[in-house]
Amino acid sequence: MSLSLSWGIDDSVVVNQRIYHLDLEYSKVLRWYEMWKDETLSEEYRVFLSLVMILDSDWDTPPKNYAELIEYVDKDDLIQLSNAIIHRIVGDQVASTTVTRDLKGNIIEDEQKNFYDIEEDSGYIYASFLMDYQIDLIEARENGSLHWDKFNHLLSGLSEGTRFKKVIEIRTMEITSDMPYERKEEIRKAKAAVALKSDRSSIEFEMMDLKQKREYMEQQNKNQ
Repeated sequence: MSLSLSWGIDDSVVVNQRIYHLDLEYSKVLRWYEMWKDETLSEEYRVFLSLVMILDSDWDTPPKNYAELIEYVDKDDLIQLSNAIIHRIVGDQVASTTVTRDLKGNIIEDEQKNFYDIEEDSGYIYASFLMDYQIDLIEARENGSLHWDKFNHLLSGLSEGTRFKKVIEIRTMEITSDMPYERKEEIRKAKAAVALKSDRSSIEFEMMDLKQKREYMEQQNKNQ
């Protein structure tokens, strides 16, 4: 992320010696991530939208097609500019924070797993920003006052007392073989209460007794 306490935030990219300014308001970038993971859109149209969504231009109405877009962007810059935007939003973050992000912008804690989802956990994130920073993320979205770089640093800096951090703590709890049965059940129930949709089925399966697991597997086999 191009955030500097000395120089502020640089929202420009240079392509073929031409400078393009970007609008990296945090909710706009989140919508940009959502657009890129929408497989119903063609790759060509996603490139087009990535430019229209993020470029900070003086157009009265956003371009509806490439023919209108090249009135503002040199046609030789289109692909390179789209790649530069991706690098500005994703690449710089990875380089500066040594993390990997999925297509929603969530930090992936390791190669296989991530423990939060910006969309699913929006309520926890909203409450935690309000608690720690007195920032109302809905108001910030409406008035465009919160930059994506700032949002990321504030998200990673939330205190342990916030609901978001407590939810992450529960999701990352490990159940060890030496734990008493009651403690294992307590952790399983806590995990089930805050589970992401992608993890819910596996957690519910873990909470079943042997008979329930057998019946569940038989039903799954019938459905295949």
